[in-house]
Amino acid sequence: MKIQPTRGTHDLYGEQLSKYRIIEKIVQTNANIYDFFDVVTPIFESTDLFKKPLGEESDVVLKEMYTFKDRNDSMLTLRPEHTTPMLRAAISNNFLEKLPVKLYGMGPVFRRERPQKGRYRQFNQINFEILGTDSVMADVDLILLADKILKNILPNNKINLYINSLGDKNTLILFKKELSNFFKNHAKDLSEESQNKVLSNPLRILDSKNVIDQEINKSSPKISNFFSKDENNKFLSVQNLLKEVSIKYIINPNLVRGLDYYCHTVFEFKSDELGSQDTLIGGGRYDGLVKLLGGPDIPGVGWAGGIERLILLMNNNQKINNKIHFILMDQKFQSYGLQILNELRKNNLKVYFDYKYNLKKSLSQANQLNTEHVIIIGENEVNKNLCTLKNLKKNSQKTITLDQLIKILAQ
Repeated sequence: MKIQPTRGTHDLYGEQLSKYRIIEKIVQTNANIYDFFDVVTPIFESTDLFKKPLGEESDVVLKEMYTFKDRNDSMLTLRPEHTTPMLRAAISNNFLEKLPVKLYGMGPVFRRERPQKGRYRQFNQINFEILGTDSVMADVDLILLADKILKNILPNNKINLYINSLGDKNTLILFKKELSNFFKNHAKDLSEESQNKVLSNPLRILDSKNVIDQEINKSSPKISNFFSKDENNKFLSVQNLLKEVSIKYIINPNLVRGLDYYCHTVFEFKSDELGSQDTLIGGGRYDGLVKLLGGPDIPGVGWAGGIERLILLMNNNQKINNKIHFILMDQKFQSYGLQILNELRKNNLKVYFDYKYNLKKSLSQANQLNTEHVIIIGENEVNKNLCTLKNLKKNSQKTITLDQLIKILAQ
């Protein structure tokens, strides 16, 4: 029996892993520029951490969480998202004594969804959170950070920013009631999945991928009609600040996000190159969530982005392999060859040796891997205490001293 990865999971290696490391470095660099500090949380937490904050009627809680009973009968869940664990960490470790607090993290999350392009059951997320300020500057700062990271990772891709406001909790209560009444009148025309949400979670119908649902949504009530003057001004402030820094956006009145804790500003960065799984980064404000988790009553805002979707959009252009291929033409040259290898590595040069002694096969492999430089050690090189450096891109070679070799390769 050939054992395969569990459905909805995948291994990262080779070019995909190289892209993951590029993303990781870009995220860490920008996190430092924007003055966030990183936190690594456990991959499982108490189930109670997720059930109420995410919404007991949300798809995540009802259908997607990996939940299991521990030996002491406590219920544990593999984290389906990063925000609540990061807030739990902030509360548990007393990060909230001096506000605002700016946290970020990267790592795996787990959801039992139907696997498809850009959607896995175990995938990796980037997360940024700002806790302890209700300033719309924080909302815009996070949007700017997301925009910068995406442009660093995908400089040539067309990505659109969509924004909306959900108002405060009271506005949401009134809006959900109005939505339920509206969808009751169209229940027979909705998809079966949306029919089940008319009473329990009408907001999620606005996010439906079903074409018929989307057509009905065009005439649904708009949350902006329920805004107080203060809520409207907040949303206008976000828009004006984005214009000030030349960030283009599209207002999507049906943008609601999938979890119950959101309020006020919500946003998504989307690409049209991934089919239905088109959201690269999504987030918004979640005032009240810290208090719900047992912390102080402070506001918060954040976003998350899926790394695998970014990897799918990154260029596949094969770059020159910067590894130097080292070739020994005969096993009897091992002693001299090891001295050369050791000196190269002492100078922090990345060298590949296949432990074989066949010039033709080793050169063929170097060409297949798009390598630029090859070092060849044969009888002539050993006798004269030299090395031959071959440039496969320029089709040139020269026999030189070790010092000259290091100087050339270190450039």
